Amino acid sequence: MENLILLILTNPDLAQRFRDAILRTILEIARILDEEAGYDPQTAPHGWGWADDNCCLLRPEMYEFFGCPILKTVFERYAPNPNDRRFQHSDSDMAHLLPILAQLNLTEANFGPTLTVNEIRKHMPRTIIDGQLAPFTYSRNEEENMVLEFLRDFEMAREQRGLLFATAGSINNGSRLTGMRLLMAAIQHYGKYA
Repeated sequence: MENLILLILTNPDLAQRFRDAILRTILEIARILDEEAGYDPQTAPHGWGWADDNCCLLRPEMYEFFGCPILKTVFERYAPNPNDRRFQHSDSDMAHLLPILAQLNLTEANFGPTLTVNEIRKHMPRTIIDGQLAPFTYSRNEEENMVLEFLRDFEMAREQRGLLFATAGSINNGSRLTGMRLLMAAIQHYGKYA
């Protein structure tokens, strides 16, 4: 990622060519996969998701220049309709990129645990939020904090709903099944809006 940042800063023309090459390659690979599955552009299923943990290292203007055009173009091709899945995942703190990502009309997002449901909602009022349980809270089996994080997020989502309670990032080694059972019980007991 450091090399990409250096490239954007020192040679933006080459960075643009690199960005466009990545975009063409993604679209061509996706076209071939569709073709091999027996689809054409009219019959291919819609929806696209990204898992990008490193984009948080880009300043907003860098992301707008490099990452956003790739996502925008791929979404326009593979998720053109309002109800098509447009998903972005990042384990990292994405607060500084939320205004840009909001322009992409994401239908679902899973961001790092330092962002709150309220912060995401401010920029993405209709996006389904996957998260926001901190993965280390879960893997350390901090039972009280696991339930408190669920209650916090459930309350923040009350007005607009759209929360799929999950870890905000990967499930780490050491996570226990007993913790999953506890969370499921908490969701069943407390997770009902009146």
